[in-house]
Amino acid sequence: MIFLVFYFILFAVLLFQGTHVAGEVKNPLGTLPEEITQNPVAASRWGLLLILMGLFGAALGLLSFRNPGLAKALPGFFAIGVASLAAYGLWVIFLGRKAEFIGKAAPVDNHGHH
Repeated sequence: MIFLVFYFILFAVLLFQGTHVAGEVKNPLGTLPEEITQNPVAASRWGLLLILMGLFGAALGLLSFRNPGLAKALPGFFAIGVASLAAYGLWVIFLGRKAEFIGKAAPVDNHGHH
């Protein structure tokens, strides 16, 4: 029974992360500097994938109360949910956001050297 608590928490997190990343494309929260950009197409796709996984996982968990045969699929789908959340985290850290320096370069001062 404790497994179901973690199961529903995972798919709620997937749903909330999906809505956050999909919504951030249109309405940025301003928590990052202007130099940090993200690919809006990839972010929208990740958002849609996470939203769909969160909804499907929650629906599967609720339906397993009605049909005990579905309960056998919950551990496998939980593993898929954890793997997708880990893949999303790696995408955010390594691929999702890039620093693009758009400012002017500082002038070179050669007067300090002897």
